[in-house]
Amino acid sequence: MKWREKLNILQKIASGLKNIHDKNLIHNDFHCGNILCGNMLNSYDFFIYITDLGLCRPANVVPSQNEYKKIYGVLPYVAPEVLRGKEYTKESDIYAFGIITYEVCTGFPPYHDIAHDKILAISICQGLRPKSNYKIPQLILNIIKQCWDADPLKRPKAKELHDILYKLCKESCDLSGFHDINK
Repeated sequence: MKWREKLNILQKIASGLKNIHDKNLIHNDFHCGNILCGNMLNSYDFFIYITDLGLCRPANVVPSQNEYKKIYGVLPYVAPEVLRGKEYTKESDIYAFGIITYEVCTGFPPYHDIAHDKILAISICQGLRPKSNYKIPQLILNIIKQCWDADPLKRPKAKELHDILYKLCKESCDLSGFHDINK
């Protein structure tokens, strides 16, 4: 897949997440399995739907005491602060977006070579992130790393991600590296 196509996919995913966050909602279970893609006429004309909003909740509603300590989701996409027992937030969704971006860019599921168990959960809390030794343009790698920041408050907002990726999509033909690298 060409980088222009990857950027287009990521921009549409970011747009969907922005729409969720603009409604002051948190997805709470954001991962590639909850993203549907359908073709229209060509590889640039397609749609993306973010699905499985069953765990979605308003961002300003604090979960009940019993619900607060529950950790759910697909382990590689769960933010480290959630693994430590904090509540899900919009920033947790942003962490998951970073993992999704990694997967779209590399073509590999996160931690595909590591067992998804308690040891992985502890390692994520200690700073482990998926390997970045793939050919990913530095601009995109920077976005991924910002989304993975250990401090949730330092992660970008969904609107920022959408705006950056929208601009990159529009400029991708002019950026060296984006139209040359094929997977």
